[in-house]
Amino acid sequence: MNLSFFTLAADTAAAPVDASTAVEPTSGLPIGDLFAILLMLAGVALCALSAIGILRMPDLYTRMQAAAKAGTLGVACIILATAAHFGSIAVAVKVGMILVFIFLTTPAAAHLIARAAYFVEVPIWKRTGFDDLHGCYTDDHRLVNVPQNRAATPIAEGEPDEGNVDDSPARATG
Repeated sequence: MNLSFFTLAADTAAAPVDASTAVEPTSGLPIGDLFAILLMLAGVALCALSAIGILRMPDLYTRMQAAAKAGTLGVACIILATAAHFGSIAVAVKVGMILVFIFLTTPAAAHLIARAAYFVEVPIWKRTGFDDLHGCYTDDHRLVNVPQNRAATPIAEGEPDEGNVDDSPARATG
């Protein structure tokens, strides 16, 4: 049996300890790690809410809203937890650039997907009260009517929506 480990442990234990340089152990986590854990938990919770929203929402438009908003905030919290964990300026700069990219691209992508879905006539949930874009676009997806706040007047099934037609020459196409 090799007893070199026990010999080494016994030799180091016998060394004198200077009381003025002794460091008392601290209890708990450093504040940066605690902050990282809290951010990570918040991010995971928001991503879970986003996933639940995608599963529970009734149509594409509301599902996309859940994915875009809660998902973006969840990913942002997780990425910020990474920066808090490493505590480096280089990591913080990279995290900042990633967050700017995510916050600029996610809303734009969600808007474009929703617009494309609207143009290919993906059905809106039957309990949606208002279609504010009804009658605002031509068949080639050009805006002809400026959407107004029409929330007070629901659009009945089959009822034509006149809207506000802009007949100015600047919008005329030939």
